[in-house]
Amino acid sequence: MASHDASDPQPGVIIAGGGVAGSLAARRLAESGIKATVLDPAPPSPPDPERRGALYMKPAVDYNPETRFAHQAFQVASEFYTHLQTQHPEIDFWSPTGTLSLAWNQREQQRQQKLLARNQWDPDFLEPVDSDRASLLSGLELEIPGLWFPGGGHIRVDALRQAALGHPMIRTITAAADGNRIQASADSWQVALPEGETLEASTLIVATGAQTTEWAPDLPLGRIRGQLTTLPTLLSTPHVALAGAGYALPPFSGRLCVGATFDRDSDLETPDPLSDQANLENLGHWLPTLANQLEGNRGSGHWVGFRSTTPDHMPVAGQLNGRFVLAGLGGKGLMYAPLLAAHLAALVSGTPSPLPADTAQRVSPQRFARS
Repeated sequence: MASHDASDPQPGVIIAGGGVAGSLAARRLAESGIKATVLDPAPPSPPDPERRGALYMKPAVDYNPETRFAHQAFQVASEFYTHLQTQHPEIDFWSPTGTLSLAWNQREQQRQQKLLARNQWDPDFLEPVDSDRASLLSGLELEIPGLWFPGGGHIRVDALRQAALGHPMIRTITAAADGNRIQASADSWQVALPEGETLEASTLIVATGAQTTEWAPDLPLGRIRGQLTTLPTLLSTPHVALAGAGYALPPFSGRLCVGATFDRDSDLETPDPLSDQANLENLGHWLPTLANQLEGNRGSGHWVGFRSTTPDHMPVAGQLNGRFVLAGLGGKGLMYAPLLAAHLAALVSGTPSPLPADTAQRVSPQRFARS
């Protein structure tokens, strides 16, 4: 597909959904010289300070294809966020503190030992640390070892979206990204906007998260509710993103973030006090040192969202029924999205994908059509 001049009123690509996946797909396209119009009912302005996340991964004991993909995605994400942050210093979204994955119980400690025994990892990517080093890195008194990922960190998600969409080749429109607004013809897609304008493009990318089933009912996508909790704190610890049976993120504007729940049977779209309680009880299991510091804190904040999931736990990125789909990122959207967005931009533009051919097949929506 040819590049599009920025003065052209029509988009090269229409993207339904402006979440992490959609906004990063737009950015990758824009950096390839392709105009994109993003339809999203809730643009990230102003950014929601409660919505935060971590860049972390949990490698399998054996270096299987899924871990190879996650390894590549993690490295690409770390580099992408650092690059994007330098392009938008006015939007503070990326804190490259590193991520510490704690061996919080005996089972996880044994798993990490097997992982290290069976693989040779570059210490610039993954380094084992004892309890003393873990304490020094985190600023907490810890009695457990862990795995240190220097390229990790934590992210203010809506600020990331705002930075990603801040490109002259991207137009963001506040509108519902649903099939009632977007119609297909023989060789193009038309979008009827609320103010009467009609957009037309030959390419459509669907990146509507847990609502993707409305576009692609044949894909076996699920949705799982997640709620994270923020609490006020006068302390500056932890200094790094921590992962265990959940995650805990360093304070931002005086609020520490913990989460997130996996509510498989809930469709509740509003914050639930029981979910806050579950987050804090879970923190007490895997990181009691921090949980004890937070005991008695009041004034919790919340953010609620729904993860898009797949039966094989691999994301969906590719072409399906004349449109491109980016979905099924589960709880790993911040890690997967930069690489998969680059993959989609390559498919749209006809350039080589950064994904190895076998990985591209593993994430293709066609894998479900073949099964």
